[in-house]
Amino acid sequence: MASRLLRAALRLALAIGAVASAAALPVTPAAAVPAGSVPCIPGALRQGLCSAFGRPERLGDGLVRTYARLDGGRPLAVGVLYPDAALRDLPTAMTDGHHCYDVDGDGRTDPETECLANHERVLALPRAVLGLPGMPLRWVLVNWNPMGHPPAGVYDRPHFDTHFYLQPKAERDAIRPGPCRGMMNCADYATATRPVPDAYLPADHQNRGQTEAGMGNHLPDLTSPEWHGAGFTRTFLYGSYDARITFLEPMVSLATLRGARTADPAAACSPVKQPKAWQQPGWYPRSYCVRYRPELRAAAVTLEDFVRHG
Repeated sequence: MASRLLRAALRLALAIGAVASAAALPVTPAAAVPAGSVPCIPGALRQGLCSAFGRPERLGDGLVRTYARLDGGRPLAVGVLYPDAALRDLPTAMTDGHHCYDVDGDGRTDPETECLANHERVLALPRAVLGLPGMPLRWVLVNWNPMGHPPAGVYDRPHFDTHFYLQPKAERDAIRPGPCRGMMNCADYATATRPVPDAYLPADHQNRGQTEAGMGNHLPDLTSPEWHGAGFTRTFLYGSYDARITFLEPMVSLATLRGARTADPAAACSPVKQPKAWQQPGWYPRSYCVRYRPELRAAAVTLEDFVRHG
């Protein structure tokens, strides 16, 4: 009798543990799979239209995660979902202290002057995306900038930087902090600002030495309205390190994301200016979009209109 009671108690404990473990796992949002599509199965390249989600990370009062729509092995959209709750109660401190350097050597780091002004979230791409033949995107870095960042008068509004990395995360993490521009190690700054060959960078995107530790160089489109007196709303940048394109970056203001629900759907997408060639063969977007997805209850920042090169 005692052994039967012990076995019954053990089964009950295991059941309770299983329920608790399941509750701790990320849950796909209700109605998360758009009409006409099904969840993507990694490796099933001919399953037709499907949707995939990455593991969520906490931001504000909600969760952010990566998202993709695929069709028979072709990427239709790859992006990040910013649910309504994630855009509320966002951190207001200038920095989360991820990238700091004791510039004046006084034995401490001042968050106001010796740390990068952002809060970062590292997001994994859905496995179905990583398994696509020819997919150069590897992972995503979201930066929340509550006070914006330099240059002053251009990007100093609260905004999100959504970096789609072609570079392995370990290589990105090895870009060290230091006393040079962008709180960057001076040797790494020199490497970061090596010019990308003209064939691999659209002419309007310029190398202005806008570097950051743990990231690399930013190559903005100098024809974008915010460089000519208009208030910043959204734009697209290329990122580089050691003369190679390392990330693709839509930058979107907080006001624009919050206003996506009522924005004109016809204005959701903007072109991504194309280089003459890509250093790494694969799928690359010709547009980026900011739109509200009511079935996901989230604003979405996505790369779209992919074409395979090489």
